[in-house]
Amino acid sequence: MALKVLLIDDDASFRKAVSDVLTLEGYEIRQAPSGKAGILAVQSEAPDLVILDLVMPGVRGLEVCQQLKQDAATARVPIIILTGNDKEGQDIACLDMGADDYLTKPVKSERLLAYCRALLRRIAGEGRGGPVARVEVGSLCLDYPRKLVSLDGKDFQHLTPKEFELLYYLAKRTPAPTERSAIYYDVWGVEAPSEGALKTVEVHVRRIRLKLGWRSDQWLVSVSGRGYALIAPK
Repeated sequence: MALKVLLIDDDASFRKAVSDVLTLEGYEIRQAPSGKAGILAVQSEAPDLVILDLVMPGVRGLEVCQQLKQDAATARVPIIILTGNDKEGQDIACLDMGADDYLTKPVKSERLLAYCRALLRRIAGEGRGGPVARVEVGSLCLDYPRKLVSLDGKDFQHLTPKEFELLYYLAKRTPAPTERSAIYYDVWGVEAPSEGALKTVEVHVRRIRLKLGWRSDQWLVSVSGRGYALIAPK
């Protein structure tokens, strides 16, 4: 059975272009011309993946993402933000709202397809019970099904999906260091297209440290020339 992808974008010509690319790849495409229509479409029949624009009249894309991720019935539907309005800090805002990935227009068909395949593979892996349900490193515990981080008995639920994935990835490899390029490939699912993409890893590491109250020399540590490692304090 073909996987269902919902395109939420007010630009009909862009929806057609993306639809044509995804249809050739074997996906079943649904379209919504507005944020409100997109929310209703997801609620009526949850797709396997949503590709969402940000700048739309009425309910804007960031609001759509927030509503879908805060509703238990639709929270697990993966969302890729695909937008031409790439102002500074917007990618972080989208990830904080729960978006799973962020791409800017124009985007090459091959790259969009790679992101779709990677995200759907990860979600399918979760459904098959692929990831270990619970990983513990010292007093740090990561509950994969609930995406819950516990540290010294205190729960932290405000990590974004990608921040959790990165922390979980390093926890499974503790205490071995992992290079940024390997982290990007395994967590984002594609080869890093540029140095800028690798800096995305650095941004996520900084935000994890900030949210969990870690200094740069404790827990999530930088290893010179080797990337990052998760190491429990002695």
